[in-house]
Amino acid sequence: MRRLAMICLVGLCVVLAVQAWPEGEPDPPPTVQPAERLPVLPGRKAPRLDYAVLYDPGVIREPAAAHHSWRAGSGSGQEWRIEEALGFVPKDGGQAVSPLAISDGGRRLAYLRRSDRALVVKDLASGAVKLVSTRAYRPADDPWNVELAFHGDGELLFAWNAHRGSELIDLSSKARLHLGTEFAHDLLEARADGGRVTLLSGKELQVRENWRSPFTVAHREGDAEDGTYPVVLGDEAVSVVRLRDVEHLRYQLKRVDLRHPAHRVTFADLALPYDLETVNAIRPLGRDNVLLRAERSRTWPDHGHPPGPCDWEEFYIVDLKTGAIRWAEYRAAEIWGMEGKHIKRQAYARDFVPKPVAERPVPPPDRERCL
Repeated sequence: MRRLAMICLVGLCVVLAVQAWPEGEPDPPPTVQPAERLPVLPGRKAPRLDYAVLYDPGVIREPAAAHHSWRAGSGSGQEWRIEEALGFVPKDGGQAVSPLAISDGGRRLAYLRRSDRALVVKDLASGAVKLVSTRAYRPADDPWNVELAFHGDGELLFAWNAHRGSELIDLSSKARLHLGTEFAHDLLEARADGGRVTLLSGKELQVRENWRSPFTVAHREGDAEDGTYPVVLGDEAVSVVRLRDVEHLRYQLKRVDLRHPAHRVTFADLALPYDLETVNAIRPLGRDNVLLRAERSRTWPDHGHPPGPCDWEEFYIVDLKTGAIRWAEYRAAEIWGMEGKHIKRQAYARDFVPKPVAERPVPPPDRERCL
């Protein structure tokens, strides 16, 4: 009897130990109110918009609906819903997520109209809506495979379709330029009035000085480099290069001068923590700063490190003038986030420089910060 009691007691201890072990819990949903509670964006004299976001309604627990609207906001924190733009549409066995773009200055919107799925551009001040015809999109196309982006402070609209290719449209002159981009983000910059166009083709950074001139290769990524997509800031293409040393990863900031006849390339070491898996330059912040997004390996807790606050993604700001780097935390709606986590699609005005929720200096690369 005493032996049976001991077995039961040991078994109970084992069960309690298993139950007490913390399992990985999913990230909590973002604190957002349902879009239906937000005021409708005014049809005329609408304010400047700095960002727009389309959350996954299933993740943020919005009520089931035939249509989920885009949420748009300004740097002041005020938000609206955009009723006329096609947003998230649940389907049997699938979903339709439509594109939306905000011009650099936050004064124009491009979207698929909800009533007929036509591609339109809206001026927020006057309320004027213009139909845009392009070989890259037809109303019967699946909106999931379509991307839109403004360039040149709203004078140019870039339309990309996974099945129809891409086209750059001058909204004033109606001039069009067909671009053979494999992905929507391959177009890095296009300037108004038929000016410079910069895109990425494989490992080649290509530049054409105007719409009539041919593309030339400004830079080709080296075989030893593990590079990421660059962003164009002024007359430079800025990206992050990952170099593998014997014992740890090392990151450098690469800058390609787009004006230089030989397209001069410079490198500078980035003092980033040791445990970053990937680092990407994702957008300019003003004229002198670049925002970096970093991911941490999901395997680092297996090396004895307990779960910490930085086990998913984080952001860093690099000052191109001084080389200084600092860690920053942003609201998910105001800055680019992981697709599929909470956000299905997102847009922002290029001129929008959001203020971080929190900032702190970056510790030395050899310090273990997630403890």
